[in-house]
Amino acid sequence: MPQRKKQPQDKAERSLRRFFKDNSLTIVMFVLFLICFWGDSVASWHLQNQHLADHGSAAIGFWRNFFSSSYLQELASNWQAAFLQLTSLIVFSVFLYQRGAPHSRDPDKHKNKRKKREEDSRFSWLFRNSLSIAFVLLFVVTLAFHMVSGALSFNEQLALLHRPPISFGAFLISATFWSSTLETWQAEFLAIALFIVLSVFLRQQDSAESKPVESSNKDTGNADD
Repeated sequence: MPQRKKQPQDKAERSLRRFFKDNSLTIVMFVLFLICFWGDSVASWHLQNQHLADHGSAAIGFWRNFFSSSYLQELASNWQAAFLQLTSLIVFSVFLYQRGAPHSRDPDKHKNKRKKREEDSRFSWLFRNSLSIAFVLLFVVTLAFHMVSGALSFNEQLALLHRPPISFGAFLISATFWSSTLETWQAEFLAIALFIVLSVFLRQQDSAESKPVESSNKDTGNADD
């Protein structure tokens, strides 16, 4: 019997399945982000209206709360801390080491080889450092966003208490700003430190973030050097 010709629809379905398979990790992460993002915005809206009711003020709509400085400040605070975590891992792993960690270069590897390969590289310095540059910029932008929205939110809280606003500079050196900022930073540094140390001794089979199960604790991962 003659074989059935492959229909364009069959080819499109295979391409779509291939796309989801090839990008499934990213897709799942973004879907989880959107679910949590939406849930957080709804919860924040109800919480803000409860806060306003406690002060005898009228409730506000969802979108007004979504674009309010108080909500944006909380959002920016978490985002800049998350970007700080990845930025520190990417940048510090260029010149710092952890023997046995899959995300570290081997401390005994001769540096001249890496320097020679960089000198002979066909790629520009900008491209070779593009990942760290991207995350540094993301951190700086979200940190600035956090500073501005935090100052506006703090002055809104002062207005509810019938107190005068403070300047942007005064907010940046205030305990209010640094308490919330360092609270998120210390959590990010703790998480990444525990991940690095535990990855030396523990394994997760089939995970790209783990060394092979049979690897020695002293085996250090291979970086792109």
